[in-house]
Amino acid sequence: MIAILTDKPNVGKEIARILGANKKENGYMTGGGYMVTWTFGNMISLAMPKDYGIGHLKREDFPLAPMPFKLTVKHVKADTGWIPDINAMQQLKVIEKVFDACDTIVAATDACREGEMLFRYLYRYLNCNKPCYRLWISSLTDEAVLKGMENLRPDHLFDRMFLAADSRNKADWLLGQNASYAICHATGLGNNSLGRVQTPVLAAISSRYRERENHIATDTFPVFVSLCKENVLLKMRCTEEFTDRQRAAQLYGDCKLAGHARITAISKQVKEIEPPTLYDLTELQKDANKYYGMTAGQSLDIAQRLYEKKLISYPRTSSRFLSEDVYDTLPSVMEKILDWKELRPYVKTMGINAFNLPRKVIDADRVTEHHAIIITNMYPEGLENMEMQLYLMIIGRMLEAFMPPCRVEYTTVDAICAARKFQCSTYRIIEKGWFNIFEREGVIAGHDCRPVSLPELSEGEMLAIAGCNLVHKKDLPISAYTDAELIEYMDTAGLGTVATRTNILQTLIDRKYIRYSGRYIIPTRKGLYMYETVRGMKITHAALTSGWEAQLARMEQGKLSQEEFLGGVLKLAGEITEEIFRKYKR
Repeated sequence: MIAILTDKPNVGKEIARILGANKKENGYMTGGGYMVTWTFGNMISLAMPKDYGIGHLKREDFPLAPMPFKLTVKHVKADTGWIPDINAMQQLKVIEKVFDACDTIVAATDACREGEMLFRYLYRYLNCNKPCYRLWISSLTDEAVLKGMENLRPDHLFDRMFLAADSRNKADWLLGQNASYAICHATGLGNNSLGRVQTPVLAAISSRYRERENHIATDTFPVFVSLCKENVLLKMRCTEEFTDRQRAAQLYGDCKLAGHARITAISKQVKEIEPPTLYDLTELQKDANKYYGMTAGQSLDIAQRLYEKKLISYPRTSSRFLSEDVYDTLPSVMEKILDWKELRPYVKTMGINAFNLPRKVIDADRVTEHHAIIITNMYPEGLENMEMQLYLMIIGRMLEAFMPPCRVEYTTVDAICAARKFQCSTYRIIEKGWFNIFEREGVIAGHDCRPVSLPELSEGEMLAIAGCNLVHKKDLPISAYTDAELIEYMDTAGLGTVATRTNILQTLIDRKYIRYSGRYIIPTRKGLYMYETVRGMKITHAALTSGWEAQLARMEQGKLSQEEFLGGVLKLAGEITEEIFRKYKR
């Protein structure tokens, strides 16, 4: 008998159906020589300081460094404090029963660092020593699951991947628990949580909020003239910024009196804008927020549902490219896209040859644990509105990736009126190419660049002024972060991974440090208080642990030991706690 463990009930039941394990039991499915069971996400975690018998802490107890680390069942908050999750405990008994009844264990948790760590922690917690194998798949189609089961790999081949995940988890514990306990001990205030990712993110949200609060608006008075030729209006702005209304009004009057402007320069440039690469999770979340207002959590949940419905490949990926073997499967997928009647408005005039697709999407060196997000050859049925929006985004991006560049002519026109320089920028699409899919103007338009087809202009030409405008503007404060901006900030700063960023934001929300205000993310009073408490300290700096991912990658390559990595982390934890105690001497 073979036991299969997944990290979600839906995934477990789907794999069971594919393998013929159709008999439903309490917490697992059985049949065809298989027993398929599941966890409810992460049910095992590193133990908290109290689980090591650490009672009242003294200054000299820091930094906390439990060696070896212990594992414990997931805890939930109750009226009486934190207690073990009863659902997790019951399911653990089911999993233990399934493991005991089988000769071989198959890890079918998410095929990534976090999924491997989830399996290994549970395997160790149950003291299991039976041989185990890894199911590594990138989609849940019947074909992918059956092929994966035919090519199971010994789980020890993923020891280094687990070591990297385990090291990062322990490093997060060392920094987070030490900083949190130290701030509580030093200030005398409880219920405070700090972390090496969540605190820099909170600091970024809070500092932008403070900047917005403290903004002092500056008045400016831009002057515009509209030139006319062949019934085309050319709106031009004075290149000089006026903060004095009287000077701006004088120029406005002079332009009206002048009646004409002289063209002094015309600059044209044709650019070929290459199609965007395929989606990874970060880019998908950013675009879903930008175009449909989905939060990072919503888009990830929807992508996960589409994955479980076998409609897309594994969504928690940081790659935007495909490997050669995945590319070879695309003709049948693209042929279905081009044939679906619902999608014909997107592809009617695209001229894509499904059997001769460009190879620019292939880059094996840039395919990490999983390839870019693509659809499968399953037909979408019964999708909710937001699910269909995300699904069509992924299809649209696939179509864009295989289309020719978009050719755009950008034109800058300079003119002199009333002895002052005026300028305007326009663009004209020559060949739409990939732009024809969604036609989102903001993707190709530059700042203050308008879509205008200009008449023929020449240097020295005099054009009549059709109108003048004097505008009173106040510069706006910087806006609070949207999900798209915050995800991009975290990605650029190296905070978290594609698999963890959404959970980090949700943790800050659950701890009441941040909240949504419309489409914007702002700090709560509690979050601002915590930000002010630790502002300027090392724990708030995004760059503090930005080199970790490179070190963990070296660990996966066998070039760095866990002991060496955690030794450096413990030293850093000591520096952080020392800084906290130094600032808040009692």
